[in-house]
Amino acid sequence: MTQKKTGSGTGKQSLSRRRLLATAGKGALAGAAAVGFPAIIGKAPISSAKAAFEGEQLIVVSWSGNYELVFREHVIDPFNAKYGTKAETVGGWDQMINQIVAAPADNPPYDIIVAEEFIGSTGLAENVYVKRDDSKIPNLSTVYPWFFETRPQTATAFGVPFGGGTTMLLANKRAGGVENSWKSLWDERFKGKVTMDSNAFWYTLSVPALTYGTGISDVWTWPDKTTKLIEEIEKLKIAKWYKDGAEQANIMLQEEALVAMSYSSDGYTFLQQAPDEFDLTVPTEGVAAWADWYFKIRGTHHSELADLFMNYLLEKETQDRVLANSSIFMARKDVAVPSHWKGYPASNEDYHRMFQVITMEGWAQLLPNWEAIDKRWKEAVLKTSS
Repeated sequence: MTQKKTGSGTGKQSLSRRRLLATAGKGALAGAAAVGFPAIIGKAPISSAKAAFEGEQLIVVSWSGNYELVFREHVIDPFNAKYGTKAETVGGWDQMINQIVAAPADNPPYDIIVAEEFIGSTGLAENVYVKRDDSKIPNLSTVYPWFFETRPQTATAFGVPFGGGTTMLLANKRAGGVENSWKSLWDERFKGKVTMDSNAFWYTLSVPALTYGTGISDVWTWPDKTTKLIEEIEKLKIAKWYKDGAEQANIMLQEEALVAMSYSSDGYTFLQQAPDEFDLTVPTEGVAAWADWYFKIRGTHHSELADLFMNYLLEKETQDRVLANSSIFMARKDVAVPSHWKGYPASNEDYHRMFQVITMEGWAQLLPNWEAIDKRWKEAVLKTSS
């Protein structure tokens, strides 16, 4: 289940880049006004909450694709069963903030949306999020500090962390003896048997950044470090590039490629459909990651129910269900780790060691050079394809 694959689209480059850059450095991330609401049932018995909210609607936007399917079955449906509500989820990506901005401020199209670092920054700059009332989210005490430590303090006052997705190393077991390292993609044995994402260069370039560079910040250090990462990719003999999870599945299942940079949601699908054929791991060098937060939208007509839902997102039962049916990582510190998630982080230190995020600050540095990097990246994809 992850993203968007947060990853495999070109959406980031089209979403209000100029607006984000225009507001960066002017207090935009701290600009959303705090909105107070009357105390609600946060800690009241479930029976009281069900009576208060029965039949009420709530629209929550999750990431589309595999993520949306898991979110609907293991988050939305149990919530409705528990509280008698009519919550629903729709899948989204780069269009969410634009749609909210285009709608009347007192009648937004959604009540809650998911956002990682980029969309999180954009929504804050557009002032569409409601500041969090911690008294209504008691489950925040269960969250790994990592989620707050990877964002500016001005940003962590909005929304609740739910989990996150990553890049991962996917290998066909028939390849034999694949080292749990990104270096495996450059292994001579797999020349012409590698597949990677051609669209989301920011995640694909994280692989050589973690393997041969000085860290994920190399991705946005244009031109010198970013260019070197692209040159490392050009050393690979790519069997075939993929643009989405379905295309990756065809390439791997037909054994056109034996090893791949995958995403956690797509990788989980391989484990479910062909458990004896594939290994999915977080390489020793770590992976690129994104943190999924859920934000209440200003003007929602269901503010109290939205608070209840965001606290529910952090309940152990909710987090356990999602983790058992995905390969994302969760926000709570006490989740039950399923057998398919090998090497799941066990501490806040593990989160820092394993998961490197393109931070909000990182996106602010990446965006001004977007067109130049994208142009150079497309040249590399064309070169390795031919």
